[in-house]
Amino acid sequence: MITLVKQEIYKLLHKRSTLILTVIQLVIMIGTAILVKSKSDLFDPASAVLDGFGGLMWSLFVLIAAAASIIAMEFQHGTIKELLYRRYYRGQILISKWLTVFLYSLYYYIMTFVISLLLKVTLFNSTFKFTAIYANHMSYLKIMFLGFLGSFMTLWLLLSLVFLLANIFKSNGAAITVGIVGYFATNLISSVMFLLMSKWEWLKWNPFNMMNLSTQLLEPTAKTVTLLSTQQMVIGNLVYLVIFLALGYFVFQRRNV
Repeated sequence: MITLVKQEIYKLLHKRSTLILTVIQLVIMIGTAILVKSKSDLFDPASAVLDGFGGLMWSLFVLIAAAASIIAMEFQHGTIKELLYRRYYRGQILISKWLTVFLYSLYYYIMTFVISLLLKVTLFNSTFKFTAIYANHMSYLKIMFLGFLGSFMTLWLLLSLVFLLANIFKSNGAAITVGIVGYFATNLISSVMFLLMSKWEWLKWNPFNMMNLSTQLLEPTAKTVTLLSTQQMVIGNLVYLVIFLALGYFVFQRRNV
């Protein structure tokens, strides 16, 4: 298993796109920070810092694409056969890919968090202090940490679905599209979803509602709309994560090579 993970990481590190996407992320974050600094009358520096200067959104796109392609490309290029010929079990192959994407997601989120801190200190150090209270009796730093944590958990709920779809479809394009659309659909259908939940309370357990975890971590009163406690939403995210990964595992075990 460790050997498989090392091989996946080696392939990831030697892909030209890995470096290019990292550079693009840095350019986006630095560019956004400079724009906010120069147009402080139009943009809120605190909000920009807490959102990772656009880094979180870019990370979402990159990681969804990575989760879809890491499986689909094996079948498109026929390299899955080579792994099976080397007497690796299918389960080992798939789990190694999950672990690789998990490490890759940690890399992106830690990088975004650290760069955001550096940009704040460099450009907005006199604007506000991280220890100052921002909202709901929480400091800027705590809100930023909870925002990143909530975003990471909902990201992995999405990625588990992307892994499943990547095992069902032959092309990674469908998995990527569904993952991205699913993320934005949460905001688009929220008002309708909350209305339906008020009539049929059992709908509160749907996976789209779990995507509101990040919001509820920052705004505890959101539970009056989601109808779930923060603890229930965390558990719900983990349960759906396990369900989607298990379904993906089941499909992968029976997929023709």
